[in-house]
Amino acid sequence: MKKRRRAAVQVLMKIYRRYRYFWKYAIFGFMAAIINVLAFWLLHTVLLEHYLFSNTIAWILATLFSFYANKAVVFRSKSTNSWQLFREFVGFMLTRGLSYLFDTFLMFLGISVLFWAPMLVKILDQVLVGLFNYVTSRLIFMEHNQKMRMRRNLMKRLSNRND
Repeated sequence: MKKRRRAAVQVLMKIYRRYRYFWKYAIFGFMAAIINVLAFWLLHTVLLEHYLFSNTIAWILATLFSFYANKAVVFRSKSTNSWQLFREFVGFMLTRGLSYLFDTFLMFLGISVLFWAPMLVKILDQVLVGLFNYVTSRLIFMEHNQKMRMRRNLMKRLSNRND
């Protein structure tokens, strides 16, 4: 019985390690979606703001949270200078700008064309937008780390030749 349990834990750990960025992103992506949905609910349902305005403010809050969470925790990006931080922020905001357009389109389609309940549309669109955001975030934050690994490997090879 203990061997089975140990084997099951090893399999789960292997799966976690293989997809660790996805699992971390899923947790923080879920948190960003919660921020987005709650901000939308507060602005649209409680304060009675227009759904497109509410969606925009909710997107801004969730996107700022996502940038810092993805950078620091999910992909552990270590910007070496302000230029690199600026590049990551601009790249992140540009790709999230695309997801904002997709988000806004889904909200418009669901609420103004299909006449679905705004909160239902908001929750559904967060699932679709979240998948898009994972792919683009990984590309942005992993690019710098991959370049650093390549430079380190090159430096090791060069130093081995000189020995």
